[in-house]
Amino acid sequence: MSKLNLSTTSESFESANDSVAIKKYIHGKEGGAVLDVTGFSDNYIYAGHGVIKEAGVYKPQPINGTKSDLLVGVVRSTTRTLKPSTGVMTLGVINNNTLKYPFNDASLVKLASIGIHNQVD
Repeated sequence: MSKLNLSTTSESFESANDSVAIKKYIHGKEGGAVLDVTGFSDNYIYAGHGVIKEAGVYKPQPINGTKSDLLVGVVRSTTRTLKPSTGVMTLGVINNNTLKYPFNDASLVKLASIGIHNQVD
């Protein structure tokens, strides 16, 4: 089970790509999700990054693009891994070219099948 530590101090950061990574938000998981970040090596989970559900647990998709069959959405806005509580977009449009870790073809096909489409400018 994922746990969120609310006792840490907040930190602001610049995430200029959030508005271009998520081109159109239509729908998401009510209340968002706390992601299990075990093994996730980056300090941030960037907007548009894949969210998988494995054995009932929400996690960021591995950076190498594996586990595309488990995709259930994408991160709505950049989130620190120290506080991995985030909105999860389940229907909308992304721009894969702006993502820090772009999706591979298999992941893009899976996302399209659940209602998240890639539109490159």
